[in-house]
Amino acid sequence: MMEYQLNQDELNKLVQLTPEQRYEYFVHAAADLDAIWILVDDEGFVLVSAEDERCIPVWPHAELAELWIDGEWSECQAQSIPLATWLEKWTSGLQGDELAIAVFPDAEGPGVVVNPLELEEALQAELSD
Repeated sequence: MMEYQLNQDELNKLVQLTPEQRYEYFVHAAADLDAIWILVDDEGFVLVSAEDERCIPVWPHAELAELWIDGEWSECQAQSIPLATWLEKWTSGLQGDELAIAVFPDAEGPGVVVNPLELEEALQAELSD
């Protein structure tokens, strides 16, 4: 798994993208860097509510996830999940728990909300590209 550090310029550009652009970027970066970032605390991974669904928020880089470590989430840490593990275990686990995925949320909102199978299809398509 490749650790990729975002510089401030890249960070600034990414946070200005629309939700759809962030979703495209996420799929590309996750496939490219072989990892998906989530936030965890003592009780496990954190969830948000969006569009009447319980969602796990995901990010393409640690630095973007870490922007969320604040306030009620100040005890959280960014944790990476290898893409293979995500595809093997997380998709079916989240699907079974009826959880959606908030892809690359930002301060304005949850980003694009998809079900786990939709995200898996997008990632598989990117990987086979």
